[in-house]
Amino acid sequence: MTVVFGTKGADGRALAHPLLERGARLLWGWERPLLGRSPRGKPFFLGVPDRWLSLSHSRGYALCALSDDGPVGVDIEVVRPHRPGVPDFALTREEAACFDGTWEDFTRLWTLKESWCKMTDLPLYPPRKAAVPKDCPQRSYEGADWRAAICCRGKPPEEIRWLGPEGWDSSLRES
Repeated sequence: MTVVFGTKGADGRALAHPLLERGARLLWGWERPLLGRSPRGKPFFLGVPDRWLSLSHSRGYALCALSDDGPVGVDIEVVRPHRPGVPDFALTREEAACFDGTWEDFTRLWTLKESWCKMTDLPLYPPRKAAVPKDCPQRSYEGADWRAAICCRGKPPEEIRWLGPEGWDSSLRES
């Protein structure tokens, strides 16, 4: 099973690891899982080869994907305008062919690309060479000012499980 947990606050980066700890406790009953990093920086659970994670943050948002189905990648991005040439630089021909020209759609395509690279631990740059295979289990999510995506081995979750950061302390005890 794969689950995506999300939260929103003042600083998404500061919320990412507390969200991971809370999600791992809710899903598997773990307290403070130990993490390692691949040579490219992909986080993994030390000593637990049959569980996978992916983290993402953008402005005030944080996501954490946890899975026992296989490797997983998740990405969230706040929708914002970019320089006009960014889509030409970043999108493959196939992605460009379905791009509708809006920053919302660019962000959707970008989050899929980044989640694929996180799942596979492949480089994102140059982005035009990072193509998400059509047969990869994936799902896109959207909010008023953000887009997110997951790539995984099993069935992608239908929705993000949003958790509030209110009352979190350094130990993340459930109240």
